Amino acid sequence: MDLLIKNKLPLILAIALYILIYFVRLNQGGWEIETEVLKDQRAALDKQLAKYLPSPKVELLSGILLGQDGQLPVGLQLALRDTSTLHIVVASGQNLSMVAGFFFFLSGVIKRKNAIILSFMAVIFYVLLTGVQLPVLRAAIMVTLAFLAELLGRERDGVWVLIATTGLMLLVNPTWIGSLSFQLSVLATFGVIVVSPIFLDKLKRVPNLISQDLAVSFGAQLMVLPIIAQNFHQISLVALPTNLLVLWTVPFLMIGGAILLVTSFIPFLGSVVAWFLNILLSYFIHVVEFFGSMPFAWSYIGEQLWIVWVGYYLIIFAVLISLQKSNIHQEKDY
Repeated sequence: MDLLIKNKLPLILAIALYILIYFVRLNQGGWEIETEVLKDQRAALDKQLAKYLPSPKVELLSGILLGQDGQLPVGLQLALRDTSTLHIVVASGQNLSMVAGFFFFLSGVIKRKNAIILSFMAVIFYVLLTGVQLPVLRAAIMVTLAFLAELLGRERDGVWVLIATTGLMLLVNPTWIGSLSFQLSVLATFGVIVVSPIFLDKLKRVPNLISQDLAVSFGAQLMVLPIIAQNFHQISLVALPTNLLVLWTVPFLMIGGAILLVTSFIPFLGSVVAWFLNILLSYFIHVVEFFGSMPFAWSYIGEQLWIVWVGYYLIIFAVLISLQKSNIHQEKDY
């Protein structure tokens, strides 16, 4: 027992020191960073998209891709809220984590190193497209450092890199711990890095491109569900099927939207890309409106005690550990 305490003593002291510094920084008020840039350029890109896509599809894509605050029809806004998909249609750390994870898990199709490099490039491009907004920038730092650990062959260190990055960010501004966008970024990134690979192993019989996207979508959604429920004081009873059916489109919408911005100056190519995006956006809207129109789509839950969500995560982690052990046994059998 004494040996165990002695071995853990440096870690205990480090945690105690961190907590002390955190409360000192909290008392100081933290450092609020203003980073949003390229407003005029993003507005011009928004107009370029509007040449090829009708409303409300252009507002939907512009929100996801550029972080523009286009006015969606009230009915669609309510459907997005009731299906717990409203957070998808804004530039966010969760979207960045998902598109980065999409490229990262392409390592089953292309070389792992190339997949990680593509992921880095996608992160940088998305940060610039959204005008270096703070929520996206924070997520970009988390994802980049976590994937860097993967690139260096330290896969198991990815989660510790994420924890360390999150801790350092909270020392920059301790009040971020109560920020919805910060919480979504951290949990979505955790879902991509830690949870998604476990589900991906269970989807080996599914075509790689589909399985990796389903794993990323499900991993992210599983982790952010309590945060969304707690902040919006309602839980969507159709959130899981809706998100599983539409989240896979987000990376394709973001990649396709970026391609449209590049090809929009060439009418024929722009029209071809816009046709593809029209199909995806129509699908997205129809799925959301279909599930949002159901009479049992959502239920008001009010403010929940934190212990409820602690229980949720404990159950999720128990299931994940069980699945991981099952995956290890299967690999040994092979």
